[in-house]
Amino acid sequence: MRETSREGIMEVGENPAKEEHKPMATRPLPVTIAVVLLALLSLANLLSPLMPSEGVPAVVNYLGVVLGVLGLLGAAGLLLLKRWALWLTVVVSVLNILSAAPGLAFAPTPTLRVLATVGVVGFAVVILLAVLPGPRRTYT
Repeated sequence: MRETSREGIMEVGENPAKEEHKPMATRPLPVTIAVVLLALLSLANLLSPLMPSEGVPAVVNYLGVVLGVLGLLGAAGLLLLKRWALWLTVVVSVLNILSAAPGLAFAPTPTLRVLATVGVVGFAVVILLAVLPGPRRTYT
């Protein structure tokens, strides 16, 4: 049975106020890009012990693995638009930047310097995309 009201035709028992509080159904494009980039960079962190790392302290490789796991967890949470995932993503990205930054100047090989640059820039872009004002409103 339908009733007519100022809002238009609605079913009996339907509450028009519920329509205003629906979460956004689609994920904003910047968040999707941040998820993909975070997942790729986190997978690279997980694989870091398998890469040539002459002159790199072992603690940096192990920290990379831990940050890789946390980054994948953050990417999954961002995919679901969870507010906790935004904070986890920012913390993991900042820690990755701090971990990779010394490699910009002190990496023993040019390849490792390039990888450090990719890490710093990539995680900075993840933070930027995740905290843009538009996408920030979509986290629940």
